[in-house]
Amino acid sequence: MATLKVSATKARNNFFELLNLVSGGTKVIVEKDAKEIAVIMPKETGTDLVGLKKAMADLHGAIPSFISPLRNSGSKKFLGEWDKKS
Repeated sequence: MATLKVSATKARNNFFELLNLVSGGTKVIVEKDAKEIAVIMPKETGTDLVGLKKAMADLHGAIPSFISPLRNSGSKKFLGEWDKKS
């Protein structure tokens, strides 16, 4: 994928031309005050199922332990009393 760096002013003035470049597969990096602040890139057309499965496997166990107080049998009592302690 080709990459093009443009200033924010040039991006504003030539927005539709940049969109045409992006639709052709070019990645556009927008800079302001010599800092990269945005990227315009083509939309992915498919879902990366392999990446999704890997991300879900990496998160296995992290989310249930975070929300476990809400799934416990005593959650009703917990939710009713948590704000009374302040």
